[in-house]
Amino acid sequence: MRTEKRFKALFVLGFVFLFLWTAGCSVAPSTPSTTSKAKELSYAMVDVQKILDVHPERGKLRQMEQAITALNAAEQDKSELLEIAKKEYETAMKVRQNQDQTALDAKQTELRNQINDERQKYIEKLDTEYRPLLFNLDLKMKSIQQTPTEAQALQREKERLENEKQQKLKQKEDELVERFQKEMDSYAKELANQSEIYAKKWMDDRMRDIYKPVASQERERLGQEITNLSKKMMQDVRSAVAKVAEKEKIDIVLLKPAVRKPVKDISDLVSLEIVKGK
Repeated sequence: MRTEKRFKALFVLGFVFLFLWTAGCSVAPSTPSTTSKAKELSYAMVDVQKILDVHPERGKLRQMEQAITALNAAEQDKSELLEIAKKEYETAMKVRQNQDQTALDAKQTELRNQINDERQKYIEKLDTEYRPLLFNLDLKMKSIQQTPTEAQALQREKERLENEKQQKLKQKEDELVERFQKEMDSYAKELANQSEIYAKKWMDDRMRDIYKPVASQERERLGQEITNLSKKMMQDVRSAVAKVAEKEKIDIVLLKPAVRKPVKDISDLVSLEIVKGK
């Protein structure tokens, strides 16, 4: 975790400081002479982690670490939110489907009315065109003495005109049906495309909401407080080590991992010094 890495980095900086501090606290040996020996340096060690673990503000730091861990966990565990989003998506899509069906029904009714009007106008046009022709034929067949051949010819002409009229009407109806189907198919396809765009945008927006940083400002605030408190705790350790070393007349203080031979452990004394300072 980023916070833990940051905290560990502060420990490393603390270690470096202690090593530098020991160099500054080293007592230079006396100038050699024939009557005295060089002063033997006194050593001690500290367990920085142990001291930090009992630092009076360690509990406060742990609470902040737990708080930021909880925020990160909330950001990572999206299963419950995803399940809610799934149900909301299904509901939204059902509503959208109902809206599309309503739009399709309205479009179908609109087109049917238009086509029926156009069909009726075309029938009236055919009637205007063929009624005089058929009427004249009827008059001839009723008022003129014809031979059987002439009567048959008139009857065939009448049937031809009526068939021609019906064929034109059927052709027009076929055209109207085809146009109706094409327009409905086109409209249905347009609705389907719009619904697909709607569904994708709905899901993209929802996923963006779910996976956006959770309480990023709060996390940043906690992270900064952890950094500041970690630095302060390390500074407390440094100050306490310096005081204890001075009281105990210790020349060099080593970190526990660097110790290669038994030396005095002043970790408890440093911890007590920190507590007294509080």
